Amino acid sequence: MTLFHADARDIVVRDAACAVSDVPYRLTMGGKSPHPDAPRGGWLKDYNNKGQPVTCDISWDEIMDLLFRSLAARSHAYVFTNDKNLREAMNAADRAGFRLHNVLLWNKRSAMPNRWYMKPVEFVLFLGKGKAFTINQPGSMSLVEMPWPDETNHPTEKPWPLLQRYIRNSTDEGASVFDPFMGSGSTGVAAAKLGREFIGVEIEREWFDVAEKRIAKADNEFQKLGVAS
Repeated sequence: MTLFHADARDIVVRDAACAVSDVPYRLTMGGKSPHPDAPRGGWLKDYNNKGQPVTCDISWDEIMDLLFRSLAARSHAYVFTNDKNLREAMNAADRAGFRLHNVLLWNKRSAMPNRWYMKPVEFVLFLGKGKAFTINQPGSMSLVEMPWPDETNHPTEKPWPLLQRYIRNSTDEGASVFDPFMGSGSTGVAAAKLGREFIGVEIEREWFDVAEKRIAKADNEFQKLGVAS
């Protein structure tokens, strides 16, 4: 496990077998708070729709270029986004050289405040670099329903079992997985539990420390177990 407390733009990574990342993107702000009965939990229960939950000073073109140059010649990338950013993210991926294989969906059973219907779904761009290859479990469905986790109180935490699904489908044991925006470290946890190598970058010290502890724990558990999940 190789972790960097840094800006991802300052770290050089090459030949990663797969990238899985909940990248930073801007949210629409303002509007009315949702009905009090709307499904919300964790940090979101106090969110008033008046600010960005994570720092975002990077463009979609920078994100996609960074991911593309960090990956091996034949590889996959999974990039989370929302409906407002979907078109821009897809266009940037195309400009970077990626092939769009599919748009996957995660039903998280919870939602951000919104005036025009609550949105319990996030999108995941499933991208390919180089010659296409079939995923390890081609019977996998594009839609996955899984609760929004609240293990760390990170505002955009993702469930590591969901990330495991993507990593397992696009890599074999021992392959390297890259997350340039690792937040609380869920991608690293998923990679460690599957016996994959992991390279992670996080710019905020608070979350880097959380990620480091979570990933170390997951890696220790895998080493004791001696077999991949």
